[in-house]
Amino acid sequence: MTRTMRLSMILATVLTASTAARAEGGSISINARVRTLCTAEIKAAPSAIFDKGLNRVGELIELCNSVEGYRLVVKHSEMSQGAYWLLDGIPIDVEKSSDVTVLVDSTQPAYRQRHLALYLPEPISERFPFVLYAEPKGMVF
Repeated sequence: MTRTMRLSMILATVLTASTAARAEGGSISINARVRTLCTAEIKAAPSAIFDKGLNRVGELIELCNSVEGYRLVVKHSEMSQGAYWLLDGIPIDVEKSSDVTVLVDSTQPAYRQRHLALYLPEPISERFPFVLYAEPKGMVF
C-alpha cells in the first residue's frame, strides 16, 4: 500500500469520525508525535584533492526538523593556521589546535543545500578524513 493511499484512508476515517462527532454534538482530537530527524550529507566533488589553496568539497545537504534548531559540526584532523571552511562562500575559521569546527549553529529547523569548500594554506599530504554530523538542540523524539 502506498504512502498516499494510507494517508487518504486516514484522512477519510478522520473526516467520517469528525462528521459523526459533530452530529452527536461531540468533538474529536488527534495528536501525533513526529520523530526528530537531523542529517547532513555531502555529495562529494569528483576529485576532492586537498592541495594548497581552495578545494571544492562538494554539495552539502542539511535537514533538521528540531523546533529549537541544530548544530552542523565537522570533525577533522588538525590543520595549519589559516585554514578555513567556506559554506556558500562564507568563511568559517578552523582553530589550529582543534579538530572540530561548527559550520552552522541554528535556532530553527531547516532544509538547505549549500556548497562546501576548504581553504588550506599548505597541502595535506596524508589522507584527510573528516566526519560531518548534525545534532538537534532541545528535546529529541
